[in-house]
Amino acid sequence: MDFSRFIEYELELSRANTPLVRLLQDASGATGCGVGSTVWDAGLVLAKYLDRQTSLGNLDLSGKTVLELGSGTGIVGIALGRLHPQCQVILTDKKELVPLLSRNIELNSAMSNTRAQCLDWTSPTALDAVPDLIVVSDGIWDKGLHQPLAETLARLAGSETRVLLAYETRKFDEEAEFIARWSQTFRFRDIKPSEQDPVMQSEDIFLFEGSRKIKVAD
Repeated sequence: MDFSRFIEYELELSRANTPLVRLLQDASGATGCGVGSTVWDAGLVLAKYLDRQTSLGNLDLSGKTVLELGSGTGIVGIALGRLHPQCQVILTDKKELVPLLSRNIELNSAMSNTRAQCLDWTSPTALDAVPDLIVVSDGIWDKGLHQPLAETLARLAGSETRVLLAYETRKFDEEAEFIARWSQTFRFRDIKPSEQDPVMQSEDIFLFEGSRKIKVAD
């Protein structure tokens, strides 16, 4: 992949002594790599929420495995890798975006706890371990992604897996349909603005925290 036409984006994290997150992105679409090569606001809001919860001592991922679905530029997963160097982060997307993810990992001092791999929601893929945390940002912008994403979450999440979903509302009725589909196998709550970063939040961006429903034996 030719990165000469990409531009650099930097995200500052509030946790003391945590380096900047540096990313290459194609904000103009000039490279033809698609929407995944751009840093989107929902990813920023989710990354800063995780930053805040880490700074408050509410999030400890030491020894945990984090999976980011539809990573795009990898902003959320790379931020988590910076904030929690003792966790393992797997960035995933379609194969055409894996080179960008790998390059962005290199830009952040080639973090040894973070790697990129192909994971297409329409094709079942096995992971080495059940993730402790799954993060998804702006993964439901297209209705055609709803069923593959819901099925991927159901396939990869374990009984103890926590799922964080962030999206910018664009088509409310369609998004409500996804939430209804997701609720068939997961219970969840909305993350209130008071829990989020006080600056990096928006009334158009929603955050949810979910986990698998517990099956009750007959």
